Amino acid sequence: MKKLLIISMFIIILTACGSPSPEEELASAEQQREELGEMLQTESVALERNRERLEILENEISQVETSQNDEDVQAYMAIVEEYSSSLISELESLGTLIEEARQTEELSEVQDDIEIIIQDIEETIDTYEEEVIEIELNETLMRRHNSLQLAHEAFPAALAHIKNGAEDDNMDGVEEGVSALNGISEFY
Repeated sequence: MKKLLIISMFIIILTACGSPSPEEELASAEQQREELGEMLQTESVALERNRERLEILENEISQVETSQNDEDVQAYMAIVEEYSSSLISELESLGTLIEEARQTEELSEVQDDIEIIIQDIEETIDTYEEEVIEIELNETLMRRHNSLQLAHEAFPAALAHIKNGAEDDNMDGVEEGVSALNGISEFY
């Protein structure tokens, strides 16, 4: 009798641990199909957006190539090249300092350096704005310039978060500023 009870319990346990029923497998497969469909749709939208951006860039490149001999275009390209290299350098330095502060957990040690870099970034933006005023921009260059101006409008708030966070020894404030800086990249 004991053996029969043990065998019965063993069979019940095996049955309970068995593979899912065909209905459960079908429901699971349907759910996975829906999730994959949603992912595909999201990726399709992103792909279409990137195609549109690529078409815009191709048109801009085409227009720039047709006007490469234009002195204003060449001057603007030189200004943007100087601006972007200076901005990249300053942002990389700022990133290095913030990473150092994350690791040491001491914002006070890099506070002065952060303020100097922020001033340099502001000067880079001001220099760009001053130099571009002297150039007659065609339609393509004007779109690029307007896009950069939108970025320039967003920079002060992001830099203020970083500066205030460093002054208050508040890494959360600095992180807010870094996040805002990362958001500015959509204008470039």
